Amino acid sequence: MKENPNNFYLFKTSVQNSYDIYELTPYLNSIVILGSWSFDLEDCDNVLCLTCDESTKLKVKRLLRVKGFVVEELNYNEDELLMLSFNTK
Repeated sequence: MKENPNNFYLFKTSVQNSYDIYELTPYLNSIVILGSWSFDLEDCDNVLCLTCDESTKLKVKRLLRVKGFVVEELNYNEDELLMLSFNTK
């Protein structure tokens, strides 16, 4: 997989609803201190967008798995990243 110079990651998850996010929020906030996270439940993959360092990324993946969620890192190309940056502003 290509290096991620922007420390921006996308994950397909099995998080289903706002209650799941509510339950995960205190854990994610305590792990992702220098970065940000958000879920897009409108997307068919219930995507988690994560901006952080590699170590934090691994902790978030572990957290989701321990809490019983499926989490799979998604690959994206430069054009998709550009579109995401426009959509999040």
